[in-house]
Amino acid sequence: MTVRRALAPLLAGLLGLMGSLGVTLYLHHQASRALERVLEERLRGAGETAAALLAGEPPPRATLEALMRSNGLEGVYILSKTLDVLADATGTAGVKADLLRVDTRRAAGALAGIPSVAFAYDVGEQPVATGYFPVRGPDGEVRAVLALEAGQTFSATRGDLERALWVGVALSALAAMALAAAALQWARSEGRRQVAAASAARGEALARMAAMVAHEVRNPVGVIRGAVELIQARGGAGLPARDREALADILGEAERLRRLTEDFLDLTREPALSVAPVDLAELAAEATRALARSHPAVAVTLAVPAMRVSADPGRLRQVLANLLVNAAQAGAREVVLRGTVAGPRARLEIADDGPGVAPEMRERLFDPFETGRADGTGLGLGISRRIAERHGGALRLLSRDRPGAVFELTLPLAPG
Repeated sequence: MTVRRALAPLLAGLLGLMGSLGVTLYLHHQASRALERVLEERLRGAGETAAALLAGEPPPRATLEALMRSNGLEGVYILSKTLDVLADATGTAGVKADLLRVDTRRAAGALAGIPSVAFAYDVGEQPVATGYFPVRGPDGEVRAVLALEAGQTFSATRGDLERALWVGVALSALAAMALAAAALQWARSEGRRQVAAASAARGEALARMAAMVAHEVRNPVGVIRGAVELIQARGGAGLPARDREALADILGEAERLRRLTEDFLDLTREPALSVAPVDLAELAAEATRALARSHPAVAVTLAVPAMRVSADPGRLRQVLANLLVNAAQAGAREVVLRGTVAGPRARLEIADDGPGVAPEMRERLFDPFETGRADGTGLGLGISRRIAERHGGALRLLSRDRPGAVFELTLPLAPG
């Protein structure tokens, strides 16, 4: 789907370019044909009119020069039946015609009474139109051939048409680029819309799941917890040590289920934050002591100076606890908390010597239900990031060139 969405703008641009070029070339072809017909008719009209006026003896050179100037021609000359030049507006009379210049076949047709006009040859890149017209005597017999040559002056419009073609090609390319840009923008917008729709659908599913968990799990867990506490109160010190341990295990599991239920609910609800100035170093110390009770084998090093941040103490303690417990459960034996002040923000790094995060997990590590542990729920990091963002801060995974994972938590400093 992503590849098709990426190729859509390119395909749209190519189709637009092909369509625009096709239309441009078609219009140029039709305009060229129409222009050629106009030029041929113009040359034919000039030749037939002049041939009718030149009946009789070969005209003087001045007459041919005037004909050439008045019609914007490049050459005017008269040929005899033996293809001798009888008169020439630009050359010498009384010589044999230049066979590279004269189309002998069409000249012979004119001597037979058949006039013709065509673009016969090119001089450089300039096409030259020639016309051959019979010159008749008073008796109507063809006595000579009037040859006309129309070059740059006569067909300057063809150059304008060629320039118009290149302008059309350039405009077609620009239009195709604009179409591709519009298609790219649409594809990006459509991609964002689909991501937003998927996120909304996922959020709705999570909300329904959270409501189900709250109803189907939290209430029975509360009953179990109450029953166990009642047994502990009634039994007191008279309960055997094994029974007391079993009841404590039940309460621990009930508390774990309660926290899991709260995690589900936290994915969908936005409970109000009780923000107040709080010392980040004290909260880090509290989280460290809690980890020592649950995971005594993990050594925690604190290097956090006194830093007052604007935060909800309970929620921020939850974030720190999640990060420390995750490190311990991943197999870390040492965790280092290092705090610094960076401008208006407090920065806290939590680094461990565990196995680190697999490369394939880095991009989706904070997504709900994504976890690298078989016994993990994939909720803690996503909730922790959301809590940090609601405080105006951020939580991210940093790159590291040695084993272990490093998380960075930033929070706004408290005023003053």
